[in-house]
Amino acid sequence: MTAKKWTGLAIAFASLVGIIWFVPPIDGLTPAGKASLAVAVFAIVVWMTQAVDDATSGFLIVFLLAALNATTVANAFAGYSNTALWLIVIGFVMAAGMEKSGLSKRIALFLVNLAGGSPIRIYWAVASVMLVLTFLVPSITARTLLMLPIVMGIGMAFNAKEGQSNIVKALIFIVAMSGTIMSIGVLTAHVGNPVTVGLIESATKKAISWSDWFRAAAPPAFSLAVLSVVVIAAMWKPEVKSLGEGHSYIRRELEALGRIKGKEIYTLVVFCFILLLWATDSIHKINVVVVGMVAVILVLWPRFGVMTWSEAQRRVPWNVFIVYGAGLSLGAALVSSGAAKWLAGVMLSPIAQMPQATQLIILLWIITGLQLFFTGGGPKTTALTPIIIAHATAIGADPMTFALILGLNMPHQYILPVSNMPNAVAMGTGHITAGELQKTGVVISLLAVVFMSVMVLTYWKWIGMVSAG
Repeated sequence: MTAKKWTGLAIAFASLVGIIWFVPPIDGLTPAGKASLAVAVFAIVVWMTQAVDDATSGFLIVFLLAALNATTVANAFAGYSNTALWLIVIGFVMAAGMEKSGLSKRIALFLVNLAGGSPIRIYWAVASVMLVLTFLVPSITARTLLMLPIVMGIGMAFNAKEGQSNIVKALIFIVAMSGTIMSIGVLTAHVGNPVTVGLIESATKKAISWSDWFRAAAPPAFSLAVLSVVVIAAMWKPEVKSLGEGHSYIRRELEALGRIKGKEIYTLVVFCFILLLWATDSIHKINVVVVGMVAVILVLWPRFGVMTWSEAQRRVPWNVFIVYGAGLSLGAALVSSGAAKWLAGVMLSPIAQMPQATQLIILLWIITGLQLFFTGGGPKTTALTPIIIAHATAIGADPMTFALILGLNMPHQYILPVSNMPNAVAMGTGHITAGELQKTGVVISLLAVVFMSVMVLTYWKWIGMVSAG
């Protein structure tokens, strides 16, 4: 371990010990609440400093919740029984099936090929591919890893020099940033979305369906994604008017795939069927996770499926599963022990008397700024959502509304290379610098928070999510 990680781990344990044994009893905070708060601070420091890997932090959180009597042993493991958590596994298995069959690459190349040789049209074609794949490949990381080789191939075909092509830079930012924004609109498109749903369901006992999420999130998310492409295109103007050989590269890659294969057709039928069930869940009332399990079964089915379990399980980020399951247990402990309510009263009391729309806008700006301290939208969601739910309950607002609106804004993580996985993958290409990522990330972050603030006053008010008062 590096000195930085040792320092982070030391600060985390010092915070834990300090809160448990040296902070005197606090009015309104039970011993269990104090313990769960100590574990939460420990977790936030570990996540912010990346002192240990995700899986280890998850094991530590579960252990500390039980060992410090923040909750019962059974409840310390309860996060792993939350059905929303299993959407993460389902999503990565589905994404692996799309990649193994070759269907996702064929769709991407086909749509980019339609753009011709114009760089601006290529920008929009790549954005269109990301939008289509948002529904079919339930992982922003998988979509980013799928698209970047295609983007790199385009750059190599017209002899773009590493780090010097605005076209390649723009395409990378569209994949990483606009693609992340699109993920907000679909429940199964980002690992943070099921975490939000799981925390809401755990605290309020109210289920959020795929279509419920889509109605609240898709119009703002997809509109914002379009605006982000416009902004990125303006920031990184093409250095040439035609891609020339870049377009020929796409055609050659598409021709190399040959005619569509039986496995691709099977995968397309399965995924369209699942998407239809997800979109109509308000009619048939089948839980989104149950529908997702059907997809996994069909993808893995002997003879007809596209892959085996041994192939699929290697593509599931079990470290993410472990840390998010622990995070859900931590969130539940914060709520059940009263720590979240106490924190909400202490931290958010200055805004408690303001109109609900104003409070939501203030909180949107806060969580957007906090991306500088969190590595990924999932940990930020886990740490803040219980406090938001407790605050909404205390002021008499609908906790689901507060948690949902703020939860679907948690993925805004664009400024630092470690802010989220797409950023890290983008930096690995060598075509963009940390400074360029930060400059573009700041602009997109400001665009996102301003746009979503407007949505609080318009769209979310029009559909009845935000009080008119």
